[in-house]
Amino acid sequence: MRPVALLVVLAALPGAGLPAAAPATAHESAQDVPAAEPVARAGLERRQTLPPTPPIPPILEVSGALRGGAQWVLNPPRARDDVFGFGALDAVVVLRPTPNVTLLADVETIVGPGPDAALGSLSRVNEESERLFGDDTRVFLREAWIRLQSSDASIRLNVGKLDVQHYFDRNFFAEDETRQFLNAALVGNPLLAPPPNGPGASLRISRGDWRYAVGVHAPGDVDDDLSGLPYVIAELGRRRIFSLAGHYRWWARVGSVPERRDDVTWGTGISIDQLVAADTGVFVRAGLGRSGGESLTSHAWSAGVQHTPSWLGRAKDLVGAGYAFVRQPQGREQVAEVYYNVSLADCCALIANVEWIVSGPNQVSGRRNRDVIVPGLRALILY
Repeated sequence: MRPVALLVVLAALPGAGLPAAAPATAHESAQDVPAAEPVARAGLERRQTLPPTPPIPPILEVSGALRGGAQWVLNPPRARDDVFGFGALDAVVVLRPTPNVTLLADVETIVGPGPDAALGSLSRVNEESERLFGDDTRVFLREAWIRLQSSDASIRLNVGKLDVQHYFDRNFFAEDETRQFLNAALVGNPLLAPPPNGPGASLRISRGDWRYAVGVHAPGDVDDDLSGLPYVIAELGRRRIFSLAGHYRWWARVGSVPERRDDVTWGTGISIDQLVAADTGVFVRAGLGRSGGESLTSHAWSAGVQHTPSWLGRAKDLVGAGYAFVRQPQGREQVAEVYYNVSLADCCALIANVEWIVSGPNQVSGRRNRDVIVPGLRALILY
């Protein structure tokens, strides 16, 4: 899902178990935010551009993030030595007329189509560039919503223009393309198949260690074709099954096929993140999906690890490695990625990553991508 969502409600059933380096923000209730160790901090970064919520929340806050980078395609047959630059700027405005009512608007500017302009990979090697929808530059309203919540934040309702991946299929170790993995098949489950950000509503209820959520979303934005079955998704989540913190989620969705609104598509999947040591966490995703008019039941899975190298004296750095397999009607693909996130300051980070497309279809050239190496470098500044 896996963007970048800088400031969103943790409405996807995340629970309060995983450790993190920051307290609750304007978009997070204390019961949903991990509490202590640094290993899961990156899972919250795109929701942390606002300062921690004070006892009496301010009326208005403005924040955002500036990020940019480049990727190199080293060894494809038809894009040798190509360099692809990309960048994005988010501006987020939050208004709180009362402690239990929040309004948010997130405007994003993106430039740079990314390496898939040449590779056409199935997994998509740059989640940031996917929001361009084929353009080279785009300025758009990413999210705009009102949130109503109970006094203890156990019930939350978001209504407005929403991003499905901010509320469902969450995973603290693999969900943030600004600081973690850049490949879309590792940022989120490909079988989640969310519609473009558009009108919708998301309801989340927390009861002890259990989380329940349901969302209804239009099949497109307000200026798109809105015909057909809406995108409906539900999720059941739990935290702290074992002694170390973890989150376990199962979701199911149904909606219209974007290209054939009379056909129905369905999907289901799981998302698990689990600490195995104070500085190390692992994650697993898996899913199935099928669309009307297709003879294949698509499936995908991914797994990996995130580690904080405190033993190097770098308690705020992050290193991760992951592998994803995707099987869809267009073909099958295997991809791996490693990254190292160097924390330069609380507001700045530099992330180096390398993606390896082991094998998969090239949907641009009609050939196959085999052993394609795509290194990259990203910089992030929060303001």
